[in-house]
Amino acid sequence: MKSLLQYYEELAEFMGNPVDLQVHYVAHTDVDNPEALLVFLETITDGNLIHNRLLVPLLESSNRIHDKDTPFLKRPSVESLWSLGSLIRISFESITQNLFEGKCVVLYQGCSRGLAVEACDWHNRSVTQPERESSLIGPKDSFIEDIGVNVSMIRRRIRHHTLRFEEYTLGTTSRTKVMIGYMDGLVNRKALDMFKQRLKGIHIDMLLESSQIGALTSGQRFSPFPMYQLTERPDKATSAIAEGRFIVMTDTTPTCLILPVTMTCLFEASDDYYFPSISGSFLRFTRMIGLAITLYLPALYIAVTAVNQDMFRIQFMLAVASSREGVPYPAYIEVIIMLLLIELINEATVRLPKTIGGTATIVGGLIIGTAAAQSHLISYIMIVITATTAIGSYTMPNYMVGLAWRLCCFFLVLLSIPWGLYGIVVGSAMIGLYLSHIDCLGVPYAAPFVTFHYKDIFRDALFRAPLSLVKKRPSTYSKEAKGTTRNSSEGGEW
Repeated sequence: MKSLLQYYEELAEFMGNPVDLQVHYVAHTDVDNPEALLVFLETITDGNLIHNRLLVPLLESSNRIHDKDTPFLKRPSVESLWSLGSLIRISFESITQNLFEGKCVVLYQGCSRGLAVEACDWHNRSVTQPERESSLIGPKDSFIEDIGVNVSMIRRRIRHHTLRFEEYTLGTTSRTKVMIGYMDGLVNRKALDMFKQRLKGIHIDMLLESSQIGALTSGQRFSPFPMYQLTERPDKATSAIAEGRFIVMTDTTPTCLILPVTMTCLFEASDDYYFPSISGSFLRFTRMIGLAITLYLPALYIAVTAVNQDMFRIQFMLAVASSREGVPYPAYIEVIIMLLLIELINEATVRLPKTIGGTATIVGGLIIGTAAAQSHLISYIMIVITATTAIGSYTMPNYMVGLAWRLCCFFLVLLSIPWGLYGIVVGSAMIGLYLSHIDCLGVPYAAPFVTFHYKDIFRDALFRAPLSLVKKRPSTYSKEAKGTTRNSSEGGEW
């Protein structure tokens, strides 16, 4: 039988002799034949915890004179350590996997099993305010990269015995922990079972972010619209669970997935529910106006100036023509150039550090735009249209769905070049038919409009009804949650 020293040397060679691999020997007399070994990776473990909970009791047991006739494994202080962790089989693969999970592995001479004790210290950042989903009122905490902390945020908000969490491990190399959270009895079982089946079919070496799971389980490979909802807000995730949906958390990721998803929920912001119903409905209506401006304004400009000049009064057309005097190319070239310029500015603003991102936006939007208009490369009215389109796109609470609608804007622009208003109408019909056709885990993407759930449309789709009137859960996401009570109060709107 190999000695512990020989086994450790082979283990270190199997792992590639990592520089952060540490070992502590427990030996009373013969240093070359220790009674126990403590093996751990010092960069991801808590050294003080290992010293106080494991090393000190083992050294004390080894040095006790009155226990010298008792086998080392039978000594009370050694036997008490078995309750601190879990037994593992002695193999390079098993030991290595536990070490990479931040555990300390204790090996005993002559024992066929090892002890793996939790001692991880991932050096996590503290809980901070949401960066992308800010709100004026409401909770100010957000998810972090530690999945345990994220689960605790959900449990703090839902203190009910029906809350369930299921754990999976994805990634042959990364071995990333993934957890699914839902409320038993409310969750859409059909959607949940479908997602679990797709999740088990994922074979990937590295899982680094929650969106990878969403992309691999969406079922829509080439859709510009997101088939999942990403959030960094625990209150939004909790609200989704209460509606009959489920969340997917990934370790090392400060966001979670919400499934299934519809187009309407991607337009919702946290302030919609923390403000009074009239104010929340007004904010939602403002976003719809921003969507219409983003989608149609550039295409309408091309249709009016290049194809359908007879649609407006002559005075308006003369004003447009005078503003384009001196521009050397057609209106559609002007629109495409300015839309691409706005996308460049958006990308630069996102990628640059926050300290200079605002400066880049000002330089790109004001200086370049003004200089281009003065040099007759673009018209002044095009600057107004471009700025209005950009502001409309910024009203989207979800960046991915905003990007999808901007892509649809380019689609309508291309159709309006040869066919004008007819192309815009046909393009709008094609987008509407496409949204009505796709679904997310069996839930129509355009619900509740295509499912004709009229109560859901007027309660929490087009408008945000007063809380005192929303007594039943929506039927859009889950048949199990349909008709269940969520609010039985009789008071008025606050």
